Amino acid sequence: MNEMTIIHIPHASVYIPEEYKDSYRPKVVRHEIDVMTDWFCDSLFDCGAERIVFPVSRLLCDVERFRDDGEEAMAAVGMGAVYENCSDLSPLRQVSAGEREAILRRYYDPHHRRLGKAVRQRLERYGACLIVDAHSFYPTSLPYEQDKSPLRPDFCIGTSAYHTPDAVAEGIAETLRANGYTVAFNTPFAGTMVPMEYYKKDARVHSVMIEVNRRLYLKAPGVKSDGFADTKAVLTECIRLAERLVRE
Repeated sequence: MNEMTIIHIPHASVYIPEEYKDSYRPKVVRHEIDVMTDWFCDSLFDCGAERIVFPVSRLLCDVERFRDDGEEAMAAVGMGAVYENCSDLSPLRQVSAGEREAILRRYYDPHHRRLGKAVRQRLERYGACLIVDAHSFYPTSLPYEQDKSPLRPDFCIGTSAYHTPDAVAEGIAETLRANGYTVAFNTPFAGTMVPMEYYKKDARVHSVMIEVNRRLYLKAPGVKSDGFADTKAVLTECIRLAERLVRE
């Protein structure tokens, strides 16, 4: 099982390469790592499928954003593919156009090539592919977020009208609810990752985003709670179900 599935994990790393560290204020970057990192998602979503984990912090490069700031809505608040602002919209760092492009070529482009290759291999072998876009979210809304609702579900399922089969989204939601969790679709975050070469072009590429409320498995930033094992178990159940439904 899970041979058809790719787990995409873009925001779990806290690593910032040494040559960039001086461009951040120490107290600011520590706070941003605390609130913006998808803590432990690399192990939380470890269910036997191939995981494609971005190796550096999103504070340096966010591979979930469009490469071109002209296409990326979050670029308007300084949080495009290369962040210049913090989660509270205060300045994070200054980045020249040349440095931005160098970061994208060094980190963004190879990551997307790797993801695209993994999708292509599955299409060639199985005729279909399932991407699970794996994230967590802060228990309360952060200033940069568009959704300010104080009521946050345990899990958010992000979908694409083109790439997310209804049966997959509903099956995941039913499994979570059966285990006692609250679920919302595209709230507080919407959409799901699909490589640009397949985006709205190839319906054989299926994708669903699963966002986990950190209150379920974190005691504090970087510290797992007693709920970690149960959260991981239900995610594994959901991902295995999703692949079965895609195969059908």
